[in-house]
Amino acid sequence: MIPITIRQLQYFVGVYEEASFSKAAAREHCSQPALSAQIRNLEQILEHSLFDRSVSGVTPTAAGLRFYRYSIAILRSVNAARLEMAEVSGQFAGKVKMGLIPTVVRGLLPMFLPQFVEAHPMVEIQLIQGFSDPLAKSVLEQEIDFAVVLEPPRHEGIEITKIADDTMVLVSSPALGLPPGAAVRMAELPALNLVMPSPNHILRHNIERRIWTQEIKVARIMEMDSVHGMIDFVAHTAWATILPFTAVLCDVGSERLCINPISQPHLEANLYLIHLSRQPLSQVARAVIEDLKRQAAAHRLVHKPAPA
Repeated sequence: MIPITIRQLQYFVGVYEEASFSKAAAREHCSQPALSAQIRNLEQILEHSLFDRSVSGVTPTAAGLRFYRYSIAILRSVNAARLEMAEVSGQFAGKVKMGLIPTVVRGLLPMFLPQFVEAHPMVEIQLIQGFSDPLAKSVLEQEIDFAVVLEPPRHEGIEITKIADDTMVLVSSPALGLPPGAAVRMAELPALNLVMPSPNHILRHNIERRIWTQEIKVARIMEMDSVHGMIDFVAHTAWATILPFTAVLCDVGSERLCINPISQPHLEANLYLIHLSRQPLSQVARAVIEDLKRQAAAHRLVHKPAPA
């Protein structure tokens, strides 16, 4: 019996998840002819066609659908074994490559990461900041181990876990005259000058939908894709912005900002952990995630929008 190689499984999973030989080849950092040859060899070994090829793309056959489940399980087991062997020394050490959205970098990161790196000198942290879609791409291309995002991608190869419930809040300066901490119904407020992210951001979609339904009234809109910039701008003007509460955790009680929970409309901004289904997370990565979850949970307990 001709053995099936790990490389063949990786290439098969790549084609299955990307629905494209060319995209799979780019993802696996190999040439398309080499990848295609490995898939043909695999099909000969299994004596089954795994994909239907057409000009419109690649779709798995019934055999391909079944073989994918086994392939993922095998790759996950192999990767788990590698992790365990790396951790067999008992030392809490290693490198973690993570991607975080700007709201988490600003709001949660300062509350746990300094203590974490101080307590674990053998751990190396590599952090990438970005929006949800680019971070998901980095996970798929194995540039990072995991990411925390607002909008998880719909992708066969990504495992998704909700790690925190969050809601949007209205952020303004005291010049706007709102009572700090009081829940607001957006439709009852006068039309606002609103700073919003660009249309390619998931936060913009959520807010824009409510503007169309007149649940949020706006006089003017300014686009800005920097969370830090948005907050600093509204702190010095009569403009406002709507952000996840996570983004302004460190500003609660600040005299320069007024933070108001939004009771209506309800705007979710939940946080999701994403990583490759076939790649278990290391002990160090899991520890980082648990610290982040603890901080998020602690602050959600003290910040609950008042009932409408």
